[in-house]
Parts: sequence; C-alpha cells; structure tokens
Amino acid sequence: MELFDLKDKVALIFGGNGYLGKQFCKAALEYNATVYCCDINTDESKETNDLIKKYPGKFELVNVDAGDKNDLLRVRKHILEKEKTVDILINSTSAKSNDFYLPFEDVSLESWNVGLLGNLTMPFLAIQTFIPIMKKQRRGSIINISSIYGLVGNDQSIYEGTNLHEIYVKKSPDIKRIYSHGSYNAAKGGLITFTRYLAAYYGEYNIRVNCISPGGIYHEIEDKSFVKNYSEKVPLGRKGNPDEMNGAIIFLASDASSYVTGHNLVVDGGFTIW
Repeated sequence: MELFDLKDKVALIFGGNGYLGKQFCKAALEYNATVYCCDINTDESKETNDLIKKYPGKFELVNVDAGDKNDLLRVRKHILEKEKTVDILINSTSAKSNDFYLPFEDVSLESWNVGLLGNLTMPFLAIQTFIPIMKKQRRGSIINISSIYGLVGNDQSIYEGTNLHEIYVKKSPDIKRIYSHGSYNAAKGGLITFTRYLAAYYGEYNIRVNCISPGGIYHEIEDKSFVKNYSEKVPLGRKGNPDEMNGAIIFLASDASSYVTGHNLVVDGGFTIW
C-alpha cells in the first residue's frame, strides 16, 4: 500500500475540471495528495463542490489559461507561496473547435490550430513552466493524457448518424454525416513522442515522464448508436468508465512506478490490439 500512497505529494492537474480531470483529482485526493485543479473552466459542479467539502485544505480549484505562459507563471507563483514542492503534474487539457466534425477538406487552419493548442501546446507550456521546480528538487512525475487516436486512425463509419457534434461543440454545423478531426490525432500522437523526448531529456534529474492513452470513455449523453458502433470494436465489448483510468494515474504518479519512464500506458479495453 505504501508504494501507491501520495501522502505529502503535491499534484497539479491541468484540465482538472473536465470529464476525466475530475476523476483524476478525486483519485489523487483519495490517495492522500494535495491537489490543485487547474482549469480555465472553474464552474463549481456538484462533483467539484463535494471534493472541496470532503478535502478541506487539500483541494483547490485554480483558474488558469494553460495556453498563456504568463498566466501559468502567475499560477506557479501562487502555488509556490503555499507549497514547498510540486511532485506530480498531469496534463489532461483538450479543445475542440466549432467545425471539429466537418470533413477533412473543409477544416479551417484556425480549427486545426485549436486542436494543436489544447492537446499538445498546453502540455508543452505547463511542463516548461513547472519542470524547473522538479529539476531543483531532483524528482517528479509528469503524466500526459493522450488517446488511442494517437496510435491508430479512426474508423470514420462509427460516427455515422451519431449526435457527437451536438454535444461537444458549441455550434453544430447542419450536416448529416460527421467525421473525426485530424488535428486531434496529430496532437495526441505528438504528445506520445513528446513524452519520450522529455523522459530522455530529464531522466538525469530523476523526473519521470509517462503517458496514458485512454480508449473511448462512456458518457451518458452520447447516443446509443455511437456507443454500440464503438463497443463492437472493443474486445471487452464496451466503452470504458471514467474511473477506470484512475488505477493507471495512481500507478504512474506514485512510487509504485519508480522505474517507469517514457512509457505509454494504453487503457482501452483492447481496442488497439486488433
């Protein structure tokens, strides 16, 4: 049990107020870490309020634009005024433009750049901002959240007739057929390789840098046709539950993985083994 204990550890979770990020915050708190939930969205949902009440003095919701280096430096100053160390850094940011589900030929450069910013540039900036602290203390664990679509291409047929564009973007283009966005794959694939680069670069400082690539995660607002289409391609026959990423997070954040770095841990129910 001591291998997995995060007592006296300080964890920063970027994108921590998102769908998966909330799970990561909860998991880290349950294993005794002090958690800073860093997000541009600081709306206090029921889950967030529950964590604030359950873990007084151990959980803080921090408003930050992770795409703005100056704002990140402001947050670093704020955290260092309260903490002596930063032990764990989790990058779970993401972004989708309003034309995310258009055919590839119709995707704008602006849309492409939004995808790269949220999924690759923000992790770059967050790591660049906080890794000097880890270098000085000569230890740390960085975990980047990638995706199975950083490993494989999308089967575009599973998106036919689904409602994803109505859920995940603010404006839904009036189209009958939706497609996945190439910038997401490009950024998530880049994040995996970037993780390996950083693991090699900072190994001498005892800083471990790893990656988690989740498969599709169940969300109750997704329509049944998409869930069915996706689940048929998974050996375990279903989408993952949000809390099924927690074990991977705690393993990579804790001393249980003290000799693991540069690794991409795929948690996908077997989706990518075919």
